[in-house]
Amino acid sequence: MSPRAVSRASARAESTILQLLNGAVPPSPETVKDIAPVLNIPEADLLIIAGLTTRQSSSATKSYRNSTEIGELVSIASSLSAEQLRRLIDVARNLKSEERN
Repeated sequence: MSPRAVSRASARAESTILQLLNGAVPPSPETVKDIAPVLNIPEADLLIIAGLTTRQSSSATKSYRNSTEIGELVSIASSLSAEQLRRLIDVARNLKSEERN
């Protein structure tokens, strides 16, 4: 996964992702929390890899619903043309309306 894809899927600036990869800035627990689902790595594991202590709390152990799939969708969507992106949004809206019925 490219730094740009990680950036978009995690809502973190691409420059932040690049600085983390280059070791220019140390990771923070908040950054790890945002990036872990995108990388499909449990947050606690990524905290350990980053050399940060883990604190078990109910909010820290809960993962976002479908976070891996959402990250993948954002990554794919970032490479689509404007027309393809519009069609993807239309499909998502149709799926959401089907769910209500």
